[in-house]
Amino acid sequence: MGRLLRAGALPRYAATEHGGYKFLVWDRLTDAPRMPQGSLGFRWQARKGQWNLELKDGEDGAPLDPALSFLDRHDAVVQVEVPDYAADRTWRRGVPVRWVETSGGRVAVATVLDLLMAQHGVGRGLPGEYPASYDDADAPFTPAWQERYTGVHREVAIRLAREWAGTAERTGGRCSMIVGAGLNHWYHADLAYRAALTNLALVGAIGRNGAGLNHYVGQEKLAPVAPWATLAGALDWARPPRFQNAPSFHYVHSDQWRYERAEDEGRIDPASRAGTAHAMDHQIRAVRRGWLPFFPQFDRSPLEVARAARAAGATSAPEVVEHVVRALRERTLRLAVEDPDAPEAWPRVFLVWRGNALSSSAKGHEYFLRHYLGVPSLSIAEDVAAARGAQDVAVRAAPEGKLDLVVDLDLRMSTTGLLSDVLLPAATSYEKDDLSTTDLHSFIHPMQAAVPPCWESRSDFDAFAALAEKVSALAAVHLPEPVEDVVATAIQHDTPGEMGDPEAGDWTRGECAPVPGRTMPGLAVVTRDYANLARRFRALGPLAREGMGAHGLTWPVADVYDALARERPAEPVDGRVRPSVGTARDMAEAILRLAPETNGELAFRAFRVAEERVGLPLADLAASTRDVRMTFDDLAAQPRRVLGSPCWSGLVQGGRPYAAYALNVERKVPWRTLTGRAHLYLDHPGFLAAGEALPTWKPKLDPALLQDLRATAEGGPALHLEYVTPHAKWSIHSTYGDTVRMLTLSRGLFPLWLAPADAARAGIADGDWVEVVNDHGAVVTKAAVSARVPPGLAIQYHAPERTVATPRTAARGGRRAGIHNSLTRIRLKPTLMLGAYGQISWGFNYWGPTGTNRDVTVRVRRLDRAPEY
Repeated sequence: MGRLLRAGALPRYAATEHGGYKFLVWDRLTDAPRMPQGSLGFRWQARKGQWNLELKDGEDGAPLDPALSFLDRHDAVVQVEVPDYAADRTWRRGVPVRWVETSGGRVAVATVLDLLMAQHGVGRGLPGEYPASYDDADAPFTPAWQERYTGVHREVAIRLAREWAGTAERTGGRCSMIVGAGLNHWYHADLAYRAALTNLALVGAIGRNGAGLNHYVGQEKLAPVAPWATLAGALDWARPPRFQNAPSFHYVHSDQWRYERAEDEGRIDPASRAGTAHAMDHQIRAVRRGWLPFFPQFDRSPLEVARAARAAGATSAPEVVEHVVRALRERTLRLAVEDPDAPEAWPRVFLVWRGNALSSSAKGHEYFLRHYLGVPSLSIAEDVAAARGAQDVAVRAAPEGKLDLVVDLDLRMSTTGLLSDVLLPAATSYEKDDLSTTDLHSFIHPMQAAVPPCWESRSDFDAFAALAEKVSALAAVHLPEPVEDVVATAIQHDTPGEMGDPEAGDWTRGECAPVPGRTMPGLAVVTRDYANLARRFRALGPLAREGMGAHGLTWPVADVYDALARERPAEPVDGRVRPSVGTARDMAEAILRLAPETNGELAFRAFRVAEERVGLPLADLAASTRDVRMTFDDLAAQPRRVLGSPCWSGLVQGGRPYAAYALNVERKVPWRTLTGRAHLYLDHPGFLAAGEALPTWKPKLDPALLQDLRATAEGGPALHLEYVTPHAKWSIHSTYGDTVRMLTLSRGLFPLWLAPADAARAGIADGDWVEVVNDHGAVVTKAAVSARVPPGLAIQYHAPERTVATPRTAARGGRRAGIHNSLTRIRLKPTLMLGAYGQISWGFNYWGPTGTNRDVTVRVRRLDRAPEY
């Protein structure tokens, strides 16, 4: 299977702007390939009004009728090789094609639907190695084949499929799937999601109420996203911000890459490795090419980089950037990710806010202890970085204790608090003002201080304000004048940069020229004024006045900004009066005033801006609520439902329940993807090499390659099981399981849940003490034997703390045992490090490798007596 055919490859469209990012359908009306509107090239072209899903030719506006299949009319049937990852073989299957004359010669083209049918064994009378029937147990994706992997009988699978399709047919696509965040913790999680989305797309269940993929991940939807992002990233004062995906940061800086053998890593889903075995090499190359961010950025302070450029004669920001590019190309300046264990690349200060970053969020907890904190660790894994590790990374002696200072802002003594140098007491939800939205409903509601914070505790907002004051005081001595900073940014989604060149290669190897924002990270010069940090923290900066925006849209707010300065508390900064965000209530009011979800006038303006690019009416969606304004006092009286806005794809007008992508389906606003559609085929060269251009299935990772039990001693009756750490079973929300009531429900600790058959093999009874070990760490707890646990699986629910019920472990010389994440580690999938290609482009909390930790093997044995503490 190959790349999508570009419109620019056809003589008819050779002169079209961004022809490499406009794509084709086969039009039944003209019996020829045609260029529909709405793809990425139309989004970023100079001419506005064609980024929509109307079925019109983008060149002449002629109506189109796309053919989904060439089955009934084709020029030839071509044998296509389809990979079978379960049997490690390929199948040759016939696919109907048409011939197209391009500027490079004649090529065969197929529709994505025909390729999808071939991949999944739907023969439709075509020649090739198709399954003979549903009962063919050797052919991938038949009902009989899936039995061995799912345990679901073939007849049940057939019945489910028919009821699924029949329900969609009768209800107009009202079929829904509900999944949890746990799916995202597996190595091949993206394939599981794509499988679900394919099922929904095939029955028309996307963009409809009562349908779609409903993904519960807790309270993680920030409805007023535009002003929130502005304030969270300090974008009102300086741009761009410094954001990074946490899995990459911790994988590199906690040195988990040092314990991966390249020869084993290269055999874990080898197709996705594209000839590069080690995940660390993929991480480095992704940063070099601008596909992922990484911090620190360089092998020295970015302030020094800017000063060196000025000293070398740079007289402007573009010349500073030119100097930095030249230094990187000549290798007199290097990226920190290439030598992360050099002292200048260590993270030095770790400020944790409202999280448990060293425990419940620390996949590979024991490596955090060793390499971040420099304290004893339960890991016995061999450091193989020098002899059998990554190729592109500089290898030094493994540092232990990179962090100089750990500060935790929390309302309870979690494991992170226990391990911190400074623990700042935080106010609870009943002691502060705040805003709250969630993906579980479409309301915005307030948190309010019922009582003042107790004793020395402060709200999160006030704690950060105090830190800003202290930084400003120190800066008055050490950095009294503004300084220039060089910021490297990954190529971003929702910007023209997402029309990248994924085949350009690696500039450090001479495969292409280093071009900021194209073949390498973008580079920007930002002026920092640390002495005035506290004053700026309390005021809404001037860049906010220039416009609010999200997802590639920006709408005017200058009058709203000025009204805030007049009507609300204000702060004089830099000789101008600016709206105050000096208290949590002030900041909440600013967000409510500037968000289209809570200010009807701004919703109307945002839709107007979207109209210009889309070329279809949209502002009517906000016309009836144009006069709505929500204040904090309004929310205190009664939580209010958010207004519709182009920041979100649901339609909520007239009390309609939110359903994602209704805006796309009903108003023909394109998806923010390569083709502008919810398309199934991903033709990035990395996905093609991985065999994942189409949704597919790959087997779970081979335990023999996971390197979890190489150093762990055998001996005595024991079980080798997969180990997972699902969301909390008995706790308050997701973390607080160490209260008396919760511990009473869970036997006083977090037990290890086992299947009866597995427990019997090792002589383990319900309530017995067990020791759970692998090379990464050790856990001692009690067994909970339950028929609800699948055989072959060991479960310890998220998230025990080191503050309670952590006995000693004989496997580590009688030292204190660990927690659930002592047995896990981070694994990064190379395809999720790809970038600069439509929706496969970096976005904060959007695209990047997930910290998969479910593909782990442990050894479980029964203890003869109760452990010591």
